[in-house]
Amino acid sequence: MTDVDTEAPGGPLTGTRIVALEQAVAMPFCSFILAELGAEVIKIERPGRGDVVRGWDHVARGLSSGFVAFNVGKRDVAIDLGSEQGRAVVRRLVRSADAFLENFSPGVAARLGLSEADLRAENPALVYCSLSGYGQTGPYRDVKAYDLLVQGESGVLLSNGTPDAPAKVGLPITDLIGGSTAAIAVLSALVARSASGTGTYLDVAMLDAVAPWLSYFPHHYWHEGVEPPRTGMRHQYLSPYGPYLAQDGVYVNLVVASEHDWLRLCEQVLNAPELVDDPRFATIDARRRHRDELEALVERRIVALPSKIWIDRLASAELPYGEVRTIEKVLEHPQLLARQMFVEAASPVGTLPVVRFPLGAPSVERRLPGLGQDTDDVLRSVGYESEEIDAFRAQGVVA
Repeated sequence: MTDVDTEAPGGPLTGTRIVALEQAVAMPFCSFILAELGAEVIKIERPGRGDVVRGWDHVARGLSSGFVAFNVGKRDVAIDLGSEQGRAVVRRLVRSADAFLENFSPGVAARLGLSEADLRAENPALVYCSLSGYGQTGPYRDVKAYDLLVQGESGVLLSNGTPDAPAKVGLPITDLIGGSTAAIAVLSALVARSASGTGTYLDVAMLDAVAPWLSYFPHHYWHEGVEPPRTGMRHQYLSPYGPYLAQDGVYVNLVVASEHDWLRLCEQVLNAPELVDDPRFATIDARRRHRDELEALVERRIVALPSKIWIDRLASAELPYGEVRTIEKVLEHPQLLARQMFVEAASPVGTLPVVRFPLGAPSVERRLPGLGQDTDDVLRSVGYESEEIDAFRAQGVVA
């Protein structure tokens, strides 16, 4: 397999058309990834209101931060799905599409006449992807799902935080995991279709998607019967590990992941070679058992000197280290700037800074669509005449 050429004009999905009935975060993140890879993503929104996320805030020069984050690079069509004419427009769009995405509650697409069976009757080669909280089958099928709720159901919530209190992961992590998983599913199905010539149905659930991200936690429960301890900014099973406050009020981030690293930390960073022979800390398991003593010891040493001294010592010892950055400092990160991760997109309110998907070419011209901005062009591309579109608009079918 060759490396993806992120500088290739358009990207590897150039020529792929995707129709997306989506809202909020999870599926829009999926289609954002596909758009960044070069797909033509046609986002269908409700006339007048649009995606629910458009109203969450107005911080991006009057636009919603969530809409800006997850919808760059798409074309936007406003269609009233409550009308039979609107649904007929969607079905005609689907005839020209490679994939159809939806994140309605299970059963809604079928009630609209836009189920997999309905749309693959129009286009047998269609890849149809449904993304929901718990999937299209099972006892939780009809349970409403939001990121917070799936964090709780998946075990993420109770494994995060401090011993005193659990904490939500600040980012909408289960939405992002679900959206990423859906993007992988669509890409895999498109590859399979290139060999078979037929499309497929993809049932992606956020809870399913998060389960593998539990990583080693299930194994500690299966084999030791223990829940993951809540350790704040520390690691559940490795110590020392995490940010430590230095004398100047700056956190020093360090990781000790092996016996070799532990030896170097003691001798070259902490200047405490006697810790190497301390039986409480002699092995990874011993350090885990005596975590509280070890963390307190490291904290006392780190806070005694300014952060630059510790950073210099860690670098000299060739140990893993890093800064603990605010968002302001992340946006100034020299590595992210060097790799052109922050780019610009045209929008109805002018040029906006955005974060690109890492496999999307930095040089591609990006655009954030206004509600219904591409309705006429997209409908003309599937054979509608201007007079028909004007009539639809007069009837409220499109906007």
